[in-house]
Amino acid sequence: MSFQALLLDLDDTLFDHRGAADRGLRTWLAGLGLAQTPGELEEHVERWFVLETRHHERAQRGEVSFVEHRRARIRDFLPGWDLADDALADDVYAGFLACYRAAWRAFDDAGAAIDAARAAGIPVGILTNGDQAVQTEKVRRTGLLRPDVPVFASSSLPAAKPDARSYLTACRSLDADPAATLMVGDSLRHDVVGAQRAGLKALLLDRHGRHDARRTGVRVQTVRSLTEVA
Repeated sequence: MSFQALLLDLDDTLFDHRGAADRGLRTWLAGLGLAQTPGELEEHVERWFVLETRHHERAQRGEVSFVEHRRARIRDFLPGWDLADDALADDVYAGFLACYRAAWRAFDDAGAAIDAARAAGIPVGILTNGDQAVQTEKVRRTGLLRPDVPVFASSSLPAAKPDARSYLTACRSLDADPAATLMVGDSLRHDVVGAQRAGLKALLLDRHGRHDARRTGVRVQTVRSLTEVA
């Protein structure tokens, strides 16, 4: 697949969000003493990620602010706690956030993929849903920040992925033709289907081989690592 510009997703593409959240969550829960058995711990972890998806999607649709989605998540996660006060809810969430940030890391193939594309003269941008300041900080602290690789976060865009405006705005900023731009990411909806509908090329990053076209009804080109993006 030939391309002249490259857009890369951030969370679970360049940055190991799920791994950091899982490690951080387990550390935080242990500190709170909430899980008395391994089974309880796994139930808490599973419920956390269900709530993360639910409330993050609401934030991307503009139904709540980024801060409000965090408050709603922590209140749903700890329904027996009196977290009606916003400052208290923020303080409790900050405990998880500190553990999560301590576990931040980039995937081993992330920096090399960006460097290889730039060395080949290909414009590169990071297109991610989320808060601009938070997502840029992830890129900086994991050593992926480059002066010539802009970070396009949905809070600073006209819309979030999979809205076509997100991809097209990033392409314009890179002075790239959408039809000659490749979007790579781990989300079938946000990084492949949405990008293709906006006129871009797309690859699904399926690090664990979980994509099943028979189940999703969508046949796409997949790669197992960023080193395969030639």
